[in-house]
Parts: sequence; C-alpha cells; structure tokens
Amino acid sequence: MKYIYLVSILTLAALFSCKDKEQSKDIPSSESTTKTSSSNKELINDNTNTKIKTEFSWDDIPTSTKDIGDFPFIKPPKGIVADDIGSSVYSKKLNFSKLKMFSKASNTAFNIEGKVEFINFSTEDENANWEQYYFNKSIDNYLESIGAIQINKGGMTDAYYEKYWSNYDLEYTVKHNDRDLIRMWVLKQENRKIGVQIFKDRMAVVEQVEFVQTIEKFTADDILKEINAKGFATLHINFDTGKSRIKTSSFDIINEIVKMMKANSDLKISIEGHTDNVGNELSNMKLSKNRARSVMMAISDEDIDESRLKSEGFGQTKPIEDNSTEEGKAKNRRVELRKI
Repeated sequence: MKYIYLVSILTLAALFSCKDKEQSKDIPSSESTTKTSSSNKELINDNTNTKIKTEFSWDDIPTSTKDIGDFPFIKPPKGIVADDIGSSVYSKKLNFSKLKMFSKASNTAFNIEGKVEFINFSTEDENANWEQYYFNKSIDNYLESIGAIQINKGGMTDAYYEKYWSNYDLEYTVKHNDRDLIRMWVLKQENRKIGVQIFKDRMAVVEQVEFVQTIEKFTADDILKEINAKGFATLHINFDTGKSRIKTSSFDIINEIVKMMKANSDLKISIEGHTDNVGNELSNMKLSKNRARSVMMAISDEDIDESRLKSEGFGQTKPIEDNSTEEGKAKNRRVELRKI
C-alpha cells in the first residue's frame, strides 16, 4: 500500500514538472521585454503595452493639397473676432520666431521656426458669453477639413509642463489652468510646413521659414562713418559675464577699430563703457570702467599710441533703452567710441 502511494506522488510530481516546462516556453525572457520596430521607429514595452515613438517626423504627416489661403490661414468663426495686431500683449506678428510643439503620440517636443502670429479672440458682441465648445469645434473641424493632423488633443502632464513650458521664454505664458485646453495641429503641403497651437481664447500659428543671417561684419569704414556722422559709434563687444575680459568672438571688432585708427592717424577716441541695471550700481560703474580699459589696452597692444586713447565708464547711468525688457538691457550693455 505504501508502495502504491509513493508511486502516485512521484507520478503527479512528474506531470506538474512537464506542465511548468511547457508554460515557460510561452514566457518571454527579460531580453525580449523591450523590442524595436525598424519599420515605424517605435519602442514597444510588453509590460505596459505602450508605444513611444523616438522622434517626430514630418515624413509621417500626409501632404495636403487643399487651398488654405494666406498666412495665418485661419479666420475666427461667426460671432468671434480677432484682436488687431498690437492691440494687446498677446496679439502680434513676428517675422521670425518659433513655436514649441508637442506630439503626444510620439511623446516628442520640437520647435517650428519661421513666421509666427499670436492671435487673441473675443466675442463680437462684448456682452455675449464666450462659448468654448463652439470655438473649439469650429477651429478643429476647419483644420481637419484642410488636411491638418492633430498631434495633441489636450492635456499636459506636470512633468511635461515643468520640462518644456514652465520657463517657456516666448511672448506668452501657458497658465497652469489652461493645460487641459491645449491642442496642437500640424499641416504639411508641398512647399509648406505649418504648426498651430490653440487654447482657450488664443491661438498661435507658425509657417516654417529657413533662417537667413542678415548680420554683416561691422568694418573700420562703418565705424568711422558713424563717428563722423554722430560724433560716436556704438559697439556691442562681448565680455565674460560679470568680468572685463573680452571674449574671443569680439576680437574681430577690435581689429576693425585698430584698422580705423591706423588709417586715420589724427583721430583720437574716448572708449566709454555702459551696463544695464542688473546688479549693484557701484559694481556696475566699476565693471564699465574696467571693460572700457580692457578695450583700450587691446587697441594699444596693436601699436596704437595710448596718447590717442582714453577710457571711461558710466555704469548704468546712461541707458539708451528701457531696462525693463531683455532687449533693452542688451542694447544698454555697450561700448561707445567717442571722438575727442
């Protein structure tokens, strides 16, 4: 009896062992839990069954042949009007800027550079209620009808907001409470790539344009002409932050000043340093003096007699632009060559 009982136990153990081996064939190894599809550049995670594209590609966007009219391509629906350009902080047109786009499907943030228009909408009748659903449906239906592809249907995670939007340095800020309303579309035509952002009562449109460098070298002749015309020339010489050491990128302009001085042996100049209003006033005064002197020494090192040169610093006391904007501050950080 004991023999029969022992045989039964051994038989059952053998059956379970075979079953476990068969089941183990169906369980993927740890090496196969993540695999890459070369055809669509997707990463597939078997544990979560989610697909994350590695990058946004215009090649994935179908080409539309619809007539979309002129930039910015979209008119407001009936009963809604767009503010005039310049009538508000938001409504403006820029010849070259960027929109930061986000494709939720590919989990990718990317920029579109080119012509940008920021548009603020309001009801035609100022006493009428703003109808969000009507506005959204009107815009979305129209974009779909011209072949645009929606790449973000709304919603923005805290992680994405903090990474890409909390310090977004464009001309507007997406408020925390507006995140769920943000929708993004792209439209590709034969010679056009367009991006559209829509949220609440605002919209931004960008048409991709190649950047064209328009800055030309400021030559010795240009400096002299400006001095003769105005009595001084304004230069933007780059220094290490908070220091008086001239950056390598500004050596070219120093060389042009030297050429001008050598070609005009009777010319004497005062080199005058100016700063923006960031920081301590006394420190800025000292910094401007040191920077002006650095420029003077760099010129004299090229065999220009120091008797023809003098340096002075005025710190933040003589701004030429409003220090409340970054553009104004940049213009106030300058060196002037004044004829003496």
